[in-house]
Amino acid sequence: MATFHIKKGYTIPMQGEPEKKKVVLDSPKTLGICPTDFKGIKPKLTVKEQDKVKVGTPLFFDKMQPEVQFTSPAGGTVSAINFGPRRKVLEIVITVDEDEAFEDFPQYTKETLQAQEGATLRDALLKAGLWPLIRRRPFNTIARLEDSPKALFINCMDTAPIAADPDFALEGKGELFAMGVAAMKQIVGDSVHVVTGKDSKGVFDQAEGVHSHQFSGKHPAGLVGTHIAKIDPINKGECVWVMNARDVVSIGSFFQSGRFPIHRVVALSGTGVSGTGYFEVRAGTQLKDLVGPFLQKGPQRIISGDVLMGTGRKVEGFLGTYHHTVTVLPEPTEKQFLGWFMPGFDRPSFTRTFLSRLIPGKTFKFDTNLNGGHRAMVQSGLYEDVVALDVMPEFLVKAVLCQDIELMEQLGILECDEEDFTLCSYICPSKMEISSIIAEGLELMEKEG
Repeated sequence: MATFHIKKGYTIPMQGEPEKKKVVLDSPKTLGICPTDFKGIKPKLTVKEQDKVKVGTPLFFDKMQPEVQFTSPAGGTVSAINFGPRRKVLEIVITVDEDEAFEDFPQYTKETLQAQEGATLRDALLKAGLWPLIRRRPFNTIARLEDSPKALFINCMDTAPIAADPDFALEGKGELFAMGVAAMKQIVGDSVHVVTGKDSKGVFDQAEGVHSHQFSGKHPAGLVGTHIAKIDPINKGECVWVMNARDVVSIGSFFQSGRFPIHRVVALSGTGVSGTGYFEVRAGTQLKDLVGPFLQKGPQRIISGDVLMGTGRKVEGFLGTYHHTVTVLPEPTEKQFLGWFMPGFDRPSFTRTFLSRLIPGKTFKFDTNLNGGHRAMVQSGLYEDVVALDVMPEFLVKAVLCQDIELMEQLGILECDEEDFTLCSYICPSKMEISSIIAEGLELMEKEG
């Protein structure tokens, strides 16, 4: 087993970590799916309002890859299809029947699964709507059917602040994880990398015939981009596939049961709620069913995902397909008078701006206040301290802003993803959304082919 320690990065000292307890929530009356969760697709609806659907019935497909279907997380009636500007599909809402019906698919044991052709298993994932759980690098889009990935990376750790712990969330799911890995090996071959944290409890040790690695250190030690860069970097013209541990468990459950997996364990974290913990919920659950009983008074920002890469949503919104954490932070509207003149014992600081840096290990109650406004980009050299990839972040950001495609490629943008630069956005003295700039650069590179 190879081990890696990441020295660059930063562990944000944030309060609100989810308590290590599990609660099963009651079955909801309404579930939904958001096509906007899936980067780079052009959805085409296959249902209309008032249609009856089963769990696993296709709701829409990708115009760019018609074989890639997105299926219903619930059995019931399509009660609403919400559109945005230019008829962009934002949400498909399903009212759940008391007696849900399921689409049935073939069931496998581990032995019969390993005897199947990879194409057979791939087609099963496509029909069940589970293919979107597999993403590709570069560009972090849904894996293409014509891809020949040189490796599959399965990320079984998360170092983002107050995010879910995969070891605790997936406790007791080792057999399903091994089943999912066996299925993916039939599809991609033997080059499968399973990455766990240094303190992993052994949940993911049942997978056979894989390359095992352990990472430790500050965030971004838990990002798959960091794992790829240290283990098997992407060269020009190559691609790799990536998955997280929970999605591998979902695929294992699908092949074992022959049904679309409808349950998942999600962590509720942050200081905007009165209680935190791990909750077993339905895929596509409405956030008010999870957050509502715990929401603190006053303005709160609800984030589907972690604080660095999550998506802000209203309480009536739905849990993101790829998210295993819901974070809630206070959203103050007032400004702090003479904030920079205070000693700052109760305010976090990456640099030595506040005296809180003299208290090691202290954690803080964060909110969404930017503590300043946007200003001109300052070349400070700070970005290099928190990016674990072999790139020059400041020069790469400037190349993206100039839309210099050749220079962007030379500076290694195809090895990156926006999540690799979220800490740059956090520490940026100019209050620039560095990760969003990288995302725009990647989108431009993909369009240019």
